[in-house]
Amino acid sequence: MAPAKWLLAALAFFACCEQARLSAFCASPPRLLPAPKPRTVTTAGASAEFVTDRIPGVALVASLALLAKRIAAQNLAGGIFSPLLYATLTGLVVGNTVLKRVGSQMKSNLKPGVSFAKARLLRLGIILYGFKVSVMQILQLGPGSLAAAAAMTFSTLALGACLGRLLQVDRSTALLVTTGASICGVSAVMAAAPVVEKEGASGSKVSVALATVMVFGICSMFVYPLMWPKLAFSAKAMGIYTGATVYEVAGVVAAGNAMSPAVASAALLTKLVRVLLLAPFLLVLSRMSKGTSSKVQTPWFAYAFFGVCVLSSWLPVPAWLVAKASAISTWCTAMAMVGLGLESDVNSIRNMGWRPMLLASLLFAYLVVGGFAAVAGILRFLPA
Repeated sequence: MAPAKWLLAALAFFACCEQARLSAFCASPPRLLPAPKPRTVTTAGASAEFVTDRIPGVALVASLALLAKRIAAQNLAGGIFSPLLYATLTGLVVGNTVLKRVGSQMKSNLKPGVSFAKARLLRLGIILYGFKVSVMQILQLGPGSLAAAAAMTFSTLALGACLGRLLQVDRSTALLVTTGASICGVSAVMAAAPVVEKEGASGSKVSVALATVMVFGICSMFVYPLMWPKLAFSAKAMGIYTGATVYEVAGVVAAGNAMSPAVASAALLTKLVRVLLLAPFLLVLSRMSKGTSSKVQTPWFAYAFFGVCVLSSWLPVPAWLVAKASAISTWCTAMAMVGLGLESDVNSIRNMGWRPMLLASLLFAYLVVGGFAAVAGILRFLPA
């Protein structure tokens, strides 16, 4: 079956699951709320309406995701940008130019599908991303690598929360910026968006966080290769340092390959440890976000992500199924990024001010300087 058919099948299944969940909630509302008036629409009719309302927006998002993929394939910046960033930029440009000029009726027709892509398809993409992470790969590393990745992930989260409060940055924005620096860049920010706020963080707040990931992720690709000759680190130690502190997988690969194959290998495996920490990271983040929303969010998709990762590592999952799941995950995440860009207002991003960028700058400095000290100290006591 072609990847497009697998994607459509996955979207239909996920849409049915979401509709069933919403129907169950409406059937058993909280006691403090008045019971909804009986509806005459049948379940089949409601499901059909749920799907048809989202077709225009999803079609637009899918088309722009395909366009972004073709732009990314041109390697306009030497391949240093993540394809997901191209997807975000494509949605951002279209959302702030073409969609600004269309009528309100067309906007209302597109909104359900765009919101569905931004929120629901993101969760599906994160869940299926678990097929890309292997526990067996993680076990090849020593305890020093595991400790370094965990230490930098959660210490950066704690520091970012404190600095955000001191700098008086909006709490949701501060947590999203911190998330991008702490664990795995773009994917982590997108996964954290529905955790930090009840209805999902606004497109403008997420775009601010993604902008910091792009700026400092690019800086990392140049800074680390320049630093290595001046550091008393072996190739493996430098790889662990790189994987534990650089923002995105693409950045880790680019920086590691700029140094040596040995550095690149250790860096990538250490980075996978940080990706694997996404589920417990989101659980901690949901507790820290209690003051942001009226209800602490339970990131159910984080449990699902971790479960898929473990199952795909220990069960004999066919290679073709892993490939299809990875392809669908990539497409769903790209469509979510396009949806994010479409709902982002450049003026709102500009109005965020200098504080989020200062927060991101301080976190980047901590990753470079504090990360070096932490990795050196950890590797002195734990083998890598």
